[in-house]
Amino acid sequence: YVIIGAGVAGLSAAYALEKCGASVLVLEAQDHVGGRTWSGQLEGAEVDWGGEWIGQGQPRIYALIKELGLRTFPTFDTGKKILELRGRLSTYSGTIPWMAPWKLLQIQLGIWIIDAWANRLDMALPWSHRNAAEWDTKTLESLRRRFMWSTDARATMDAAIRTIFGSESGELSLLHMLAYVRSAGSMNNLISTEAGFQHERIAGGAQSVSLALAKAVGEERVRLSQPVSAISQDASGVTVTSAGGQSYHAKRAIVAVPVPLGSRIDFSPRLPALREQLMQRAYMGGAVKCFVRYENAFWREKGFSGEAACGDGPVSVTFDQCSEDGKKACMLVFVGGKFARTWHRYAPDERRKIIIERLAKYFGPEARKPLAYAELDWCGERFIGGAPIAIFPTGTLSIHGAALREPIAKIHWAGTETARQCMGFIEGAVESGQRAAEEVLSAG
Repeated sequence: YVIIGAGVAGLSAAYALEKCGASVLVLEAQDHVGGRTWSGQLEGAEVDWGGEWIGQGQPRIYALIKELGLRTFPTFDTGKKILELRGRLSTYSGTIPWMAPWKLLQIQLGIWIIDAWANRLDMALPWSHRNAAEWDTKTLESLRRRFMWSTDARATMDAAIRTIFGSESGELSLLHMLAYVRSAGSMNNLISTEAGFQHERIAGGAQSVSLALAKAVGEERVRLSQPVSAISQDASGVTVTSAGGQSYHAKRAIVAVPVPLGSRIDFSPRLPALREQLMQRAYMGGAVKCFVRYENAFWREKGFSGEAACGDGPVSVTFDQCSEDGKKACMLVFVGGKFARTWHRYAPDERRKIIIERLAKYFGPEARKPLAYAELDWCGERFIGGAPIAIFPTGTLSIHGAALREPIAKIHWAGTETARQCMGFIEGAVESGQRAAEEVLSAG
């Protein structure tokens, strides 16, 4: 079997197939494995340029971490949190920021409605619900304006949406939003650190999962810098051709790349309209991860968790990104949605200044004395195209959703967007890879 994409999904599929005695070859366009998980260092501090968190309700990634001999540690979230709205700062504890009771009620009402509607969906077939077509004509913003008339309440949710989806509420299909929440179990899982999906980090960085999987599969079977340009299939199997002109023949193929990137591959015979248009209509969210390294975690000393949320932009949220022992101090800042898509318009020095000044506003003048600054704009990554997930705009999932996982003859699909559970997360990538492996084994 040949697998396109050496992210967590593709390598999870390869690992599952190898354990069953199948022979695999993994082709990766980038010069490293990991896909949207990519780890590195900034002045000795470990940083995750891409996806990094895992949490309760994600059994597959925890089982895989244990099997691969890796480990996790809790995300630091002790202390006060900060909310910025219309330039004003307030502090709070817990998951939902404190504000006027009538504004809090609107936020909670919005969460209740989203959870209630999401729970009506079939996790595997959200587009099959009788209201799916109607929900897919609306955006999350249209729902919010019915129940959240407070500008501050909407701005608070904006900070979360830009981080979770890399999009604005006005571009996010309500059906996609509900399907995503259904896949996660609740809105609270998406936004919470303690007992949520941001509960723990992976020691050594999230990319260590893919590195360990590649080693287990056999590094000689994972070929890097091999972007796939064409896939043809006939009665004998599939032939996968790289941009460099190399061809590989196999019984079946698993395509484990972000949904929009599938449209870059020339399929022969041509894919059915539903699948082709799904790939054409989907697009990646916008996300920039900025890291600021400090001599010490001065925010902890002041009683702050390091977590801040901003509804005004360009910053969406901040997190403590210190080492497990807290000695290598680092702060993570997210820029998401429309602000991420226009981030490149600022000069590098301007971007650095924007981030550091915002941290100084939140945590004090010590923030103006960093040891180092670095960022990664996922919109500029050629073989990813954005982050954290692919966005399905209005009119997409209700019509084209059936093509998301459906095999096309000898071609199968993986990737976190195809997951039934924990779509968009590392857990979802593992689930999708294991599901695709089961499909090809069953098909023979």
